[in-house]
Amino acid sequence: MKKALLFLFILFPALEVTVFIWTGLEIGFLWLFLLIAATGLLGVALARREGLQTYRRAREQMQNGQPPTDELLNGLCILIGGFLLLLPGFISDVLGLLFLLPFSRRKLRYWVQGLLMRLVAKNTIRVYRR
Repeated sequence: MKKALLFLFILFPALEVTVFIWTGLEIGFLWLFLLIAATGLLGVALARREGLQTYRRAREQMQNGQPPTDELLNGLCILIGGFLLLLPGFISDVLGLLFLLPFSRRKLRYWVQGLLMRLVAKNTIRVYRR
């Protein structure tokens, strides 16, 4: 856990800053700014579209009496992707897009499900049932 926190709070931002500086030197700072703005706008539009589609599918499944488990996992992946796109940086943008795009989200959904199952097994997350 400490290694993960070390990575998240020290190494990951350092990598993002390094990529920012390198990209700014390669393409220029005006293009860097425009690229950051474009990835943010693209991310918001994509997260909104995918989120609404996931919501509609979940609602249809519930109306048919089916539990929307896959759609809830999709929604969580979309939430993670949207959050990553809000963070400044290209590495987080690429990761965020992977969580938002349907073809890569399918594979990441199983990883998120496994992570959630491990957290529940360790009693880090509690599941309450009615």
